[in-house]
Amino acid sequence: MASYLTLDDERNFGSELLDVAIRAAKHGLAPELERLHGENAQLRDEVSRAATTALNQALDAAVPNWRQINNDPRFHQWLLTPEIYSGVIRDRLLKDAAAAGDAERLIRFFRGFLQEQGVAGQPTASARSRRAGPTVTGRIYSRADIERYSRAYREGRIPEAEYQRISADIVRASREGRILNPEPLNGLGAIG
Repeated sequence: MASYLTLDDERNFGSELLDVAIRAAKHGLAPELERLHGENAQLRDEVSRAATTALNQALDAAVPNWRQINNDPRFHQWLLTPEIYSGVIRDRLLKDAAAAGDAERLIRFFRGFLQEQGVAGQPTASARSRRAGPTVTGRIYSRADIERYSRAYREGRIPEAEYQRISADIVRASREGRILNPEPLNGLGAIG
């Protein structure tokens, strides 16, 4: 801590007088320091709320169902496993990304989980959607769901109007990150 008093000050005024002066200065500045401390705490809270809002908005735009995923016990189990390249537990990495305000890294966690669920043969998103009931964010489609709709349409088991509605939702789902293990679909008509 910086000292504003010199040895000459102590020799000239004595330690008792300097001690009284220091206490008087602290007493006089205490209300102003208390006010500044309060303002600083309020600003920190506002910045924290703004950062949280920005992260939530980025997640909402990129992975509309991230809140559902975040409540899924399988997601939390997945977070307890190590990330394959670093060996660091995913939960620690997720918390680090959140603390750093890194929306892109957070988005990659949710998308990575969805992709691994599709690859690992876990219950499909359509099964999760049926269990969870209708959602505001929209249905999650697996590659198998998309191929099944396309095949059903080609075989005449889905009317044109319903197929167009499903196709439009799948296109929206692709833009919103609601496709498990997304990759180009070849030769599947309007859905691809």
